[in-house]
Amino acid sequence: MKRTAALLVLVLGLSACGATPPAPSTSPPQGLTVTLTQGRSDMPKHMLSVVMANRGSTPAWVSDVRLSGPSFQETGFSRMDTAIKSVPVALRISYGAAKCAAGAVPELRPARVIAHVKAGDEPSREVTWALPHPDPLLAKLFREECEQFLVQQAVTVGFGSAWTEKDKVLHGSVIVTRRDSNEDVTITELSGNVHYELTSRKTTLKAGTARLEIPIQITPGRCDPHSFAEAKIAMLFNARVALGAGEPRFLVFRSDTVQTPTMRLDQLILGYARKTCGL
Repeated sequence: MKRTAALLVLVLGLSACGATPPAPSTSPPQGLTVTLTQGRSDMPKHMLSVVMANRGSTPAWVSDVRLSGPSFQETGFSRMDTAIKSVPVALRISYGAAKCAAGAVPELRPARVIAHVKAGDEPSREVTWALPHPDPLLAKLFREECEQFLVQQAVTVGFGSAWTEKDKVLHGSVIVTRRDSNEDVTITELSGNVHYELTSRKTTLKAGTARLEIPIQITPGRCDPHSFAEAKIAMLFNARVALGAGEPRFLVFRSDTVQTPTMRLDQLILGYARKTCGL
């Protein structure tokens, strides 16, 4: 009996020695918080910023960061190697394409931020922040990207290549080409950005029509030197497009993807605006 008890104690002791240690906690260090923002220069790059703030007393070191969630394609970690002390730090990362679907914009699902963090003398570990749902920035990015997906399934919208200047106004066109749609497609609005004004009229690509050319005019939105120095989204223009009887959908189209007979369109518009503004 004594021998059996001794063997049992030995087996239990060996089991304890070989037990798998508990996994490190994925909870963030105390006081370390995140919020999402997006600067204008990051809009055309499909990037955003994870603003990390440290309200605790222990400095933290962030090795890398990524955004994760079922509504966006997964991406790898973005390397940071950045100290987070008393001043919030904006950590710029790429985020994955929205997972859109035909017919309607899907419901946004919860997302989280994941990072490898070292707090004080602790070893580095992977930590996770569950973002408030719906996060306002992610909701906007997801909705706009999926609305654009729906429009692009039906038509392409882009600038034409022929442009003329008259009376200090740049005249050109936006061309709508049917892809996979047999219904009316109405361009309810075409608009510029903080740098350029774009004017046009509401126009419909009628069912059975393959192509529509919309005359437009572009003029400078601002003529101060600071505006030209900070022209970070000057190549992005906006449209609202209604498919059939549906609500207008958001679409971005670009001037830096169009080649005119003399130069790229965004360069032509910039040169015209500088001349018109006397800069």
